Amino acid sequence: MGLFLKLGLITEHFAETLLRWRHSGFSVNNSVLLDGGDHHARQALAQYVARAPLSLQELTYDAVGAKVLYHTAYNPYFKQNTTLWEASDFIAALTQFIPPWGVRHIHYYGLYSSRCKARWHRWPHVVRVAPTGWKDSHAEQPPVNPAPSQVQTVPQAACRSAWARLIAKVYEIDPLVCPRCGSQMKLIAVITDPSEVRKILRHLVKIGRAPPGLDSGAFN
Repeated sequence: MGLFLKLGLITEHFAETLLRWRHSGFSVNNSVLLDGGDHHARQALAQYVARAPLSLQELTYDAVGAKVLYHTAYNPYFKQNTTLWEASDFIAALTQFIPPWGVRHIHYYGLYSSRCKARWHRWPHVVRVAPTGWKDSHAEQPPVNPAPSQVQTVPQAACRSAWARLIAKVYEIDPLVCPRCGSQMKLIAVITDPSEVRKILRHLVKIGRAPPGLDSGAFN
């Protein structure tokens, strides 16, 4: 917590809010293993992760006293099975689970990502094991044979901008900024001929401006 405050990643108010939270007694338990082929177990786990924060069946509202009573299973950590809130405090506690606008708490990867799922009908090996609901909704769509693969080329302009951006990100220095005047430089040409490269490096060694780490003895 102190490190996050020092780096400015969180505010003091947010840190105080975290420290005031009462531990629920929940802990990570890795003793239960889930078999990759157990579909029902994987489905139950997904439903548990995506479950609602509370059950309406266990919730009671007292309109006269404006209080909310929630029943749970007995918690040996808190030694209680009921929690009583003021209505306003209950709303404040419940809304903490509502994510900000545009923030997703459930992410799908691999074949279940939105980009791949739109292409399931093109892959027969995926269609065979797809859920029944998906097969019923896509029964009228004939499988599309994928187009022959073509070599994708990246425009030279994109390559030139990418290498400068990556160097600036890794080494924290812009290679296209002149070290003398600070003006923006423009890439004119890229020399790939080994003999020309050796000639340039030999000249830089001669005038005392060899690149860092270069073995000057290799050009004597």
